Amino acid sequence: MPDVRTLLLIAHERTTPQLLKLMRRERAVFAEYRLLATKETGEAIANDLGLEVTHLFSGRKGGEIQLCGLVCTNTVAAVYFLRDPVNPAPDEPDITPFYRACDLNNVPLASNLLTAVALTHWLGRKLREEEAGE
Repeated sequence: MPDVRTLLLIAHERTTPQLLKLMRRERAVFAEYRLLATKETGEAIANDLGLEVTHLFSGRKGGEIQLCGLVCTNTVAAVYFLRDPVNPAPDEPDITPFYRACDLNNVPLASNLLTAVALTHWLGRKLREEEAGE
């Protein structure tokens, strides 16, 4: 079984501050994972938190498509795709392909702040269980 220690991180422009706030609060959890993000989200995370993030293409150039494809490789622990469902910009990536890829591959997907908090709590609990050898 592959090592599933990768998180995919995408946030629409108006939701990036929410993602950064969560990541600051739960930095210890996020620091235990390999972080992959679209260019814009990855730069914001690296600049704000100093965490190492692998940046793929920007969302405008298909970075979300790259990340969506990775969901099918069985190496992704979870996807954070915080979106602005009320005021999406015309060039913001669509989350619909992520729903399908995550559902087909049993990968948890957080699309709003509350599910992101719950997912982070679950990931932290899994890490503690691994450390305890459970």
